[in-house]
Amino acid sequence: MHITLTGKPCSGKSTVAKILADKYGFQIIGVGDIFKAEAKRRGMSAEEFNEYCLKDPSFDFFIDNETQRLAKELEGQKIIFDSRLAWHFAPKSFKVFVDISEDEMGKRLAYSDRTGKEKIEDVDEARKHLINRFNLENQRYQQIYGFNNLDKTNYDLVLDSTNKTPEELAHEVYEKCVQYYKKK
Repeated sequence: MHITLTGKPCSGKSTVAKILADKYGFQIIGVGDIFKAEAKRRGMSAEEFNEYCLKDPSFDFFIDNETQRLAKELEGQKIIFDSRLAWHFAPKSFKVFVDISEDEMGKRLAYSDRTGKEKIEDVDEARKHLINRFNLENQRYQQIYGFNNLDKTNYDLVLDSTNKTPEELAHEVYEKCVQYYKKK
């Protein structure tokens, strides 16, 4: 089983992935962490690196090729791709989008203990920062690939994490994923 988890920033998708890994034995491939590490290596914020990649998509192509390679190489294993675009590059996966309200997104960033990640304590500033980052990412995807990452028809399951616990989300993802693969 392959699951691709994408969604808005601070929607809880990485937490859901960890619960699925712990509870059901999935391996996680965190593509966003690779992107953020590369931004840090270059001395850039995630936002700055997004803007850079609009002009030079070579790093995007590297990540996309790796995702495709891993999806083929790890076929038959229990893998979660925690990634904005893996739904497109791992076509045999169960594709999940985790949505969240903009206000809750800002609150989660502002009130989180995100060691080593962006930290903004003002809720409104955090919300604006995340919306800008997400819009830059989607602009990049539309420019490079010609698709809209927010088009919910790309996904097998769309969840809203605004008022659900990560455990509830993980349970629903797993149950729907099992149903999806049984039909296949």
